[in-house]
Amino acid sequence: MGERKGQNFYYPPDFNYKKHKSLNGYHGTHALRERAKKIDQGILVIRFEMPFNIWCLGCHNHVGMGVRYNAEKKKIGMYYTTPLHEFRMKCHLCDNYYVIRTDPKNFDYELVEGCSRQERRFDPSEINQLGAVDRGFAQKLAADAMFKKEHEEGDREKAVNEESRVDKLEWIQERMKDDFAANSYLRAQFRKEKKSLGDQRIRDESLREKLSIGTTKLLPESEEDKKVASLLTRYKDVKCYDDVQSSSRERIESRRIFSKFGDIDTPSTSTPSSSSSTSTSKMAATEKLKATVKFERNKKINESFSASVKRKSELLGIQIKPKKEKVPEEPNPPAKPLPLIEYSSSDSD
Repeated sequence: MGERKGQNFYYPPDFNYKKHKSLNGYHGTHALRERAKKIDQGILVIRFEMPFNIWCLGCHNHVGMGVRYNAEKKKIGMYYTTPLHEFRMKCHLCDNYYVIRTDPKNFDYELVEGCSRQERRFDPSEINQLGAVDRGFAQKLAADAMFKKEHEEGDREKAVNEESRVDKLEWIQERMKDDFAANSYLRAQFRKEKKSLGDQRIRDESLREKLSIGTTKLLPESEEDKKVASLLTRYKDVKCYDDVQSSSRERIESRRIFSKFGDIDTPSTSTPSSSSSTSTSKMAATEKLKATVKFERNKKINESFSASVKRKSELLGIQIKPKKEKVPEEPNPPAKPLPLIEYSSSDSD
């Protein structure tokens, strides 16, 4: 449909190309419609964006930078080969009109009527912007040799200060000069990362199928997870204390108790009386060994039970006082007979 836009126009029978030139000329209209209603006066309606913050002198309201208006654009002169334009627009808050002109000499705008600039100026050199060109300074440098000599020292200092910055800019330009090598390096890095991501995706899919976890998202591996997994693999056969004790007890109970006394099935060439005495002694040794094992087992059980009772008592805050051993009282020693009083005999008796 687009290729027929220039053909699907109706040309009336009285249309004369030499006289009307175009259908707009035939109908007495302009291609820009309402925007060109004052084109005979050299005025064209455009969209003008406010280049900086201003104050309206009619309502004293603030108009921010970037606010757009329908402005009447008009050429008012020339600055060398650069045309000077004037823009006239109406305030959107009152009936006041702004008139703003271009100032190519100072790379700025001139506020002519209806508004004033909000003073927030900056030195172009401080914000890395192109400032106004002082042509008089350049002419004075070319005409006055002493003036040029005075400024040569400042130029040298400026060159020394800007040397590192210039070197950095040259390095950046040199680095980006070979765009083919830079593009090849980036593409190689991209392919490497893409391959690693694809391998990781395949490993994740196989792990999901193995564990039957569906579409569960798997987190990436971490060093801590690797350490924990290695510890679990290393100590997977380690038993707790109770399991070790029970297995040791079972091993002792299942061990042959006659191993150190000799095999009971060993044939003997002794007499029946000696064989009967030997079997009796073996049975006595067996009973003694069983009693010893039973005693040791009961002793361990009692020790573990007393330890658990003591631990529970400490948790509950109960103090168990040790029992005092009773000292046997010694029998009263027999009373010694009192000595007899000896009276001296009298001769008169």
